[in-house]
Amino acid sequence: MVETYNQNIKQQLSRQLTHWQQATEKLAVLENLASASAWQGIEYSLGLKLKNNLLKSVDLLRVKGYQIERLMAQRDDSEDLEQIKVSILSFREQYLRTETTLHFFTDAINSRTSENISSLLRACDMLCLKSMNVLLNQLGMEAPPVLTYVDNGLGASILKAGLRLWDGGTISPVAVVKVTQHNLFRPTAIIHETGHQVAHILNWNDELAKTLYEGLKLDSVLVAEVCAAWASEIAADAFAFVHTGYAAVASLHDVLSGNDLFVFSYNPSTPHPISYLRVLLNIEMCKLCFDYGAWNDMENAWKASYDTKKYPFSSIKIINETLPLLRKIAKLTLLSRQQAFKSQAIVDLIDPQRASPNALLKLEMRAGDGLYFSPQWTDESLRILALTGYKIATQTHSLSAIYKQQEQWMNRIGNNFRYN
Repeated sequence: MVETYNQNIKQQLSRQLTHWQQATEKLAVLENLASASAWQGIEYSLGLKLKNNLLKSVDLLRVKGYQIERLMAQRDDSEDLEQIKVSILSFREQYLRTETTLHFFTDAINSRTSENISSLLRACDMLCLKSMNVLLNQLGMEAPPVLTYVDNGLGASILKAGLRLWDGGTISPVAVVKVTQHNLFRPTAIIHETGHQVAHILNWNDELAKTLYEGLKLDSVLVAEVCAAWASEIAADAFAFVHTGYAAVASLHDVLSGNDLFVFSYNPSTPHPISYLRVLLNIEMCKLCFDYGAWNDMENAWKASYDTKKYPFSSIKIINETLPLLRKIAKLTLLSRQQAFKSQAIVDLIDPQRASPNALLKLEMRAGDGLYFSPQWTDESLRILALTGYKIATQTHSLSAIYKQQEQWMNRIGNNFRYN
């Protein structure tokens, strides 16, 4: 009787194991998850790296299934079958985690829905990679590969390379950066995201947090504490600023412009600064590096649009104590020598003056129409992004033509990046 009972249990367990093993084999056919044309839309070596990593994740799952299968062939008593049941449940959970991992990457790849979108995203891949290597190469390091994808929403985001993935057994070999649909033609936010990756590689966030706290504590312990907590976002904003100047500031402004509750909101559990202060700090970086310009008008309009005296938000005390220290915070961030940068400041490695309006307009005058058409100007791709973003932020006419020119330029550099 017990033997028959155990055989029935074993039959059910065997059936369940077979189901999850079959599902595992289907995961291994990556073209079932992302179309062949979508795979062709990413740079060749990046595609190989991703496929190898995803198949490694499936292999780890496959091995676990084989181990349970061997155990089941050898054991029949009740205690062993209970162990096998637990193992199958664990196998199922690992399958779901592996599935999440594969779908994250293949959903990102599937966002390359057409040749046009594919080339635009390859351009974003290249801009991200270049932004990191400009700094990391000077420190004897290489940036990780980058996969960008387009999605809805207001803000960009990143899954950093080097982090453990949902399957629990593999490490992300690439940085995966979300580009928002609305900012696809002025994607300065992706440079903010690669700033997060660089700060992670160099451990800059912790060092900047200490720099901000030590530099501000005599002025205000409150401001020192909140700025230290915001260090990772301040670092990424600074990285985007030194690369793309006012273009990054204007783009950030447009994302953070919301109702009063949003702009004045303070959440101590997140690393994001109060939006009201974050915009003003980025403007302060412009004023520090570029003196007077369009950012001064933006500052006046921002303060007029969001009256700190209008509502008794809990953040107002932080805002009032921080406002007089914005220049100092900008200096501490941009000008402080950091061990992460081998005792240099970030402006020593990436000169923000190259992204100043004067420098960008001189670049355009020197290059002429060839700036957007000739391969010889590809090395200036980040400054071209800064230039276009500056024009979009400051001009009120011919904006459609500027956006179209940006799209055509991104298509060209994206096509050139396809098989590198």
